[in-house]
Amino acid sequence: MKKINWQYALGEVIIVSIGITIAFALNNWKENRNNQKIKQQYLSSLKIDIQKEIKQLEGLQQSFRQKMKLIGQVMKTLNNKDASRDSTLLHIYKIAQLKSFIPENTTYQTLINSGDMKLINDLTLRRKIEEHYALHQVILKDYTRLEKIYNKYLGDYFIFEINYEKIRQKDWSFLDKPLLKNILRSINGSCYITINANKKCIASNQNLLKALQ
Repeated sequence: MKKINWQYALGEVIIVSIGITIAFALNNWKENRNNQKIKQQYLSSLKIDIQKEIKQLEGLQQSFRQKMKLIGQVMKTLNNKDASRDSTLLHIYKIAQLKSFIPENTTYQTLINSGDMKLINDLTLRRKIEEHYALHQVILKDYTRLEKIYNKYLGDYFIFEINYEKIRQKDWSFLDKPLLKNILRSINGSCYITINANKKCIASNQNLLKALQ
């Protein structure tokens, strides 16, 4: 019977074990390095989305302020029976131009759908990201309210109340109905609420951008 060299066998086992351990460690190192690279790509993409959203919101703020200014001019004219109505309808058409908010959330949705949110292992940062994008749902409700006023009331006003025959005759008396003033007041109030919502969203974007630096 052949004698087993236990010392040699034990040495082989140790060498194999060390080799497996090194292989696992190397594999984990490569995986962690790759995950870190993917994480940085996500963070860079989030920064781009945030910067684009801030720019969009600032443009919307300017648009709403201009709209409120026009509403003020139209209301001033409508409240003065002796004022000329020539430019009033043109101002109302400008007021009727509504811009929507489109959240820049492509990167965030990719993080969620792919399950890669776990790569962001800083729990404080992850919570800030999730809270920011949850805020979008609140902001969109304010835009939906404004869109409903436009679609239901201002849209119906253009269809049922504007007398295009009288326009050709330079007769603007149809503009003096209380309904138009009520619609304009509603739009003005909803614009004010939406401007404040935009401020919160801009501030949230700016805070998140700082956290990502």
